[in-house]
Amino acid sequence: MIIINDQIISPILVKSLQELNVPVFKQGNRSEMLKALKGMEAEEFFPLINEQQKLLTNSESCLALLESYVPDSVQNRWAKQLKDKGAFRQILSSMYPDYFYKVVSLDELNKISVKDIPFPVVIKPSKGYSSVGVYKVKSADQWEETLHKLNTDLLLIKNIYDKEVINGESILIEKWIFGEEYAVDSYYDHDGNPVILNIFKRLFKDEYDTSDRIYYTSKQVINEIYDDILTFMHNFRKIVPVKNFPIHFEVRKSNHTIIPIEMNPLRFAGAGTTDLGYYAYGCNVYKHYFQGTSPDWEEVLHNMDESIYSFFCAEIPMDISQNLIKSINHQSFKKQFQQILEYREIQATNDRTFAIVFFRSETMEELYRLLRMDLRPFITLKEIEHSRER
Repeated sequence: MIIINDQIISPILVKSLQELNVPVFKQGNRSEMLKALKGMEAEEFFPLINEQQKLLTNSESCLALLESYVPDSVQNRWAKQLKDKGAFRQILSSMYPDYFYKVVSLDELNKISVKDIPFPVVIKPSKGYSSVGVYKVKSADQWEETLHKLNTDLLLIKNIYDKEVINGESILIEKWIFGEEYAVDSYYDHDGNPVILNIFKRLFKDEYDTSDRIYYTSKQVINEIYDDILTFMHNFRKIVPVKNFPIHFEVRKSNHTIIPIEMNPLRFAGAGTTDLGYYAYGCNVYKHYFQGTSPDWEEVLHNMDESIYSFFCAEIPMDISQNLIKSINHQSFKKQFQQILEYREIQATNDRTFAIVFFRSETMEELYRLLRMDLRPFITLKEIEHSRER
């Protein structure tokens, strides 16, 4: 079973669902691609959800439907706890008893004494998506400036994202975790065994960068973290006993310890970026999940070449209003990449993403260049007519 939001849709997902004949519920039907799938009515679809049923979504916003139609389901219960970053930290407190975190209201955040904060920390909405409103604060003298940036972000996104996706009423303050960051697509099977589907590494331009612009994978990336991820997933299930449950999560490896940043329930990497694994090593996460299979990672690594496979998530800068955009120069933007595997133009009313690019590189140089690239030259704004009194 799958709940599909029509804003950003993966063509690989749609094709896979057609082949698998999975029951579909559509959250919106504006996408031409989505019209190729036959959807069920709510009164037919949601009563089918039970503890043994495999359920997937393609967007955070789909979780609100579970709360509306099946609030008492196991899927909704765990989804709510994992999606709320404060509740998530509480769940993990037995695994990481010394990890600092604090959940406060926005009003409390603006009044909190910096003497009570063990810098460096990260502040973020307890309910969040992508990197919106996520800031690293290195020391007390950066606190006020960071709060101003956060408050500005929360004002800007009010009319873009649903409250179930990003909600700034509750803020999480937590310890800054030093180390390399990885993103993992996974699921727990019908017996509760962990299955790893994708492993990506996140690229940062500096220690303050929190953007989701580039993730990449390679033989080296998989080898350096696979065993640690599998051990973490086994330990995690001891406190969260889920079955038939997909999770996209991000971790940092610090001093040989895996510490989770966040866990996103009932979905894989957002906006279709999970498809990077399809291009890098032929992994169709949708088929693996619904068919209950697992990649043969030994064979995957044996067959992979030495290239670096990446996705670039191109987003409209926060200081540009989407209403003021006349056009995006996709052709010019495409020329910035040496070897494009797939280019997806995105037209979403509730997301700032305007393109997702899957590409291959032979060295990291191209990735670092793209990471620092200014996207404003590819965005044309509408001309604003100024009137004057006569």
